[in-house]
Amino acid sequence: MKNDLLWVEKYRPKKISEVLGNELAKTTFINWLNNKRRRKKAVLLYGPAGVGKTALVNAASNQFNFTIIEMNASDTRTEKAINKVGKPATSFVALDKFSTETKGNILFLDEVDGVFGQQDRGGIGAIIKIVKESLIPVVMAANNPDIKKLRPLKKVCQMIRFQQVRIPLIITMLRRICVMENVEAEFEALERIAQNSRGDMRSAINDLQSISEGRPVLRVQDTMFLSYRNKDIGMYETIMGVFSAESVRDAAMILNRSSVNYDDFLLSISDNLPLRYPDSADLAHAYDLVSRADVFRGRVGTENWHLLRYFFNLLAEAATVSPRSFKPFEVISPPIRIMKLFWTKSKRTKLENICAKIALKCHVSRTTAKTDIVPFVKIILEKQKSSPIISWLKLEPNDVDYLIKINKF
Repeated sequence: MKNDLLWVEKYRPKKISEVLGNELAKTTFINWLNNKRRRKKAVLLYGPAGVGKTALVNAASNQFNFTIIEMNASDTRTEKAINKVGKPATSFVALDKFSTETKGNILFLDEVDGVFGQQDRGGIGAIIKIVKESLIPVVMAANNPDIKKLRPLKKVCQMIRFQQVRIPLIITMLRRICVMENVEAEFEALERIAQNSRGDMRSAINDLQSISEGRPVLRVQDTMFLSYRNKDIGMYETIMGVFSAESVRDAAMILNRSSVNYDDFLLSISDNLPLRYPDSADLAHAYDLVSRADVFRGRVGTENWHLLRYFFNLLAEAATVSPRSFKPFEVISPPIRIMKLFWTKSKRTKLENICAKIALKCHVSRTTAKTDIVPFVKIILEKQKSSPIISWLKLEPNDVDYLIKINKF
């Protein structure tokens, strides 16, 4: 339902003018996009998270009538996967470009710095080749462009830097949202949310929604639980910092200064423990501490923030079971579980679309369609591919193939 939308999605900019801040970066990008004789065929937008990189691409495409072809992490891990999507998208000028409704396509690769890692198999080289041969604009976005594997990619791109959004602009956006959502907010409350975000517009809007939920009036005391984020300490730096710390206290201080998501960090710690502790006894002790930290994270929830210190301390203890045994190692980041979600995103989206069609026809929820009806539809289609149920549910041929091949729901 519309009321269930995240505010960052609900109030996503639809025009370039609605993207606040980074005026120089915006102008540079628009000039590049509109320049038919652009010197470089690709552009890399880089800067901190939540400052409007992706929002600008979407807003510009919407305003100038471009169609975005987006390659997410599941599409862009291997040379084969990249070529499957990227080559057809960039090798031909779309027929609809000659209509008055669209200017053609843009190939957009978001978070390229988070896509490539140990599992990358020729991905960077494939993207560089696509950029050189592309007939359409290629746009990429990254939080950290200084990763070693991205160096060859930077040579074929025009680099456009984004800065943190200024606090007054974030406050302006928060006030605008409050008016639309009928929330009466004290200026000091919005100011604290904006300052806490450290220039991250997305984080500020998320914080505003979570704090103001169920409150017709938002006061400054409602924001007291917010802790300041250090935008300079990301996941990699946090993991290496806590594992190389010489004491529990030092590790806890690093955790308190970091802006990483608590749940993502818990998963990352778990993934990297076997690399950190070669000794099985140390590893068992560390995992026991992480499991206890996980219990406290559940108890913290969204309101018992006084328990957060126990969560931090247990993770800090897990990272410093044997401080003297630390040796540098290649960190697994982002968490394996998160990457698996990226890799299976297209499959999950396909199943969700099928469930939506079934739910509409059978007058049930999508969850009921998935658990109670899809298994039976699968059995019917396996026995009779031309079943009347296909036309009744308005299933496409690729929907039918997907249902026949799917193993898990």
